[in-house]
Amino acid sequence: MNALYIQAFLVNLILSAYISNLYVKNVTMPKIKRIEMFSELAKGIFLMFASTFFFALMNAIVKYLTSLGYSSMENIFFRAFFMVLAMWLLFCSIPAVNRLGNFNFKRPNLYSKKKGGVRKILLRSFFGAISMSLAFYNFATIPLGISTAFLQSMPIFMVIFTFFTKERPNLFSIFATLIGFTGVLLVANPNTSQIPIINAVAGIVGAMSAAFAFMTLRSLKEYYQSGAVVLWYGISMSVVGILGMLLPIEKMGGFIMPNFFDLLLFVMAGVIGTIGQWLMTKSYMFAPASVIAPISYMRIVWSLFLGFYLGDAFPNLLTLSGISLIIFSGILIALPSCISEWRRIKNKN
Repeated sequence: MNALYIQAFLVNLILSAYISNLYVKNVTMPKIKRIEMFSELAKGIFLMFASTFFFALMNAIVKYLTSLGYSSMENIFFRAFFMVLAMWLLFCSIPAVNRLGNFNFKRPNLYSKKKGGVRKILLRSFFGAISMSLAFYNFATIPLGISTAFLQSMPIFMVIFTFFTKERPNLFSIFATLIGFTGVLLVANPNTSQIPIINAVAGIVGAMSAAFAFMTLRSLKEYYQSGAVVLWYGISMSVVGILGMLLPIEKMGGFIMPNFFDLLLFVMAGVIGTIGQWLMTKSYMFAPASVIAPISYMRIVWSLFLGFYLGDAFPNLLTLSGISLIIFSGILIALPSCISEWRRIKNKN
């Protein structure tokens, strides 16, 4: 099984290098512009890679806390609350940091740059809330690697949703989506993955909601700075967590007063989640989604490692096959957009 992890890591690493090369190699432009373009892509790839580890680590902490009896909604509330608190303290400390270190950091503007921003941020928060709520429920009740694989099936549903927009997917994307959907069925099938049907439904609906949320993320660049997007998302999730604790659903609703040590874990989850959220949001603003989306699948690998460490049963062969198909499908879906973007840049220059 270690060979599988190493293979997945190498595939992501080689793909990242290949995609970066598509953007940079043989593009006719001044050398300085070529270097700047490579720098932007490299930043986006690195930020996404780093975010996958932080998110997987946060999910592992959440899973451990739920094993102690804390509900998924309580986890969401504390994660979001400390995320907002950490960002607010960071924003407030910027003037002092600038004076002490002679820096020129700027406090992000929390307001929309133009009309329509509030509606978009609310739309992202709504679908993000559904996705996170169902994801945290799955973190608490099924192996971490499987619950993460559901989330990472998001690109499959993004392709499906394009049928309802003006954009139409090509045959290659449809073929890749069918491969990925086969993987989702293998992971979601209670007879093959040995997970309850409610977790399969939660995983699929959560991935669909995440797809809606991410379809709005890149357009938010026109309205908000990355720090503002993360902060408003954290505020909305704090509200969702408070309301969700009222739900009479086992493992989802309810509140337990945490002791000091557990409270520290909640703080860690909030801070780590904040870092991951910021890194991911920033990565989409540095590089096109087609370049960095394949890197996000490293989250599954990290989650399998961390889940196994926490005592999760290792997925069986059929479930691993489904996870592999989801990863392979996501890479295939990203490739045409990446190649198209490279050609556009080449023709432009």
